[in-house]
Amino acid sequence: MSETLRNNIITLIYFLIIIVICFIAGWIWNGIFLKITSKKKLDNKIFKKTGKGVIFFIFFSGLSILWERTSSVIIPKSPTVEKLILNLPKIIYSFIVLSISFIISGVVDGFVEWYLEEIANKNKIKVDEEFMHLFQKISRIVIFFIGITIILNKFNQPITGILGAAGIASFAIAFAAQDTLSNMISGFFIIIDKPFKIGDRIKLATGEIGEVIEIGMRRTKILSPENNVIIISNSEIAKTRIINFGFPDTKIKIRFKIGIQPKEEIKKIKDLLINICQENNLIMKQDYEVYLIEYNSSQIIFSLGFIIDYKNEIEVVDRMINDIKNKLMSEKIELLFIRKE
Repeated sequence: MSETLRNNIITLIYFLIIIVICFIAGWIWNGIFLKITSKKKLDNKIFKKTGKGVIFFIFFSGLSILWERTSSVIIPKSPTVEKLILNLPKIIYSFIVLSISFIISGVVDGFVEWYLEEIANKNKIKVDEEFMHLFQKISRIVIFFIGITIILNKFNQPITGILGAAGIASFAIAFAAQDTLSNMISGFFIIIDKPFKIGDRIKLATGEIGEVIEIGMRRTKILSPENNVIIISNSEIAKTRIINFGFPDTKIKIRFKIGIQPKEEIKKIKDLLINICQENNLIMKQDYEVYLIEYNSSQIIFSLGFIIDYKNEIEVVDRMINDIKNKLMSEKIELLFIRKE
């Protein structure tokens, strides 16, 4: 058997071994690792997203080792073949770098997918979804840009111009979209700080009150009691003062001022107002109080305070005004006014 034939057979055997190793690695990855991590959702998603990248990395790493063993016995027969032989290690190296880029990108994709399913969907915050998709796209660009830069450097290609052009392009994009970026950054801080969430009732510094129905990447939408949607940019809402009626809980205190003719007995009025609160199932039990705050010849004024869930405010106010009026009328007590503070 000639030396050339022997080398060719050995090279073929090595190549087949690499293929077999790749198949075994794929079987272990999909048949064992994915089953082991099936209950760990984050790990499982990362393994799913990085499987192909790992197989490609093993394959091209094996080719690199194979080339080191066989390159010395290959005799080029033409300048073209010689040039290819000289550049083949660099080509293999390029594919290894790209494989690593795919693995890193797969880790990011797996994390984003897990976060959207386990965190964003449970919180029902749209900005989470939008921001994570944006983060996913930007991370891919950065990862593969670094990978391509490393490959070009391996081929002795100047990368200074590319980096300079990328810097100028980034600056131009940032300058042109500064308002959009400002809103996106503010949206990111809304995710981190969580000053409010979907379903919270908030009051803006301008006086508008409404329920948060959507938190987007650039804008937040608030549904007013008049059934109008208030749209406000995230950068604006991040800089303004906000009252969140749903934080730390949904309890709010309602207070009425009630004017009565001074001829009435004070204790009787207090007992009547307490009974009205006790009969209202929307008022939190034991969380009400009645005080006499003014007494003169023309009127006596009581302050009635009680705690409710802010979502029931309009219904409770309407019901309490009617209950107080009807109760006092039934007792033949002259009511002068009822005023919500």
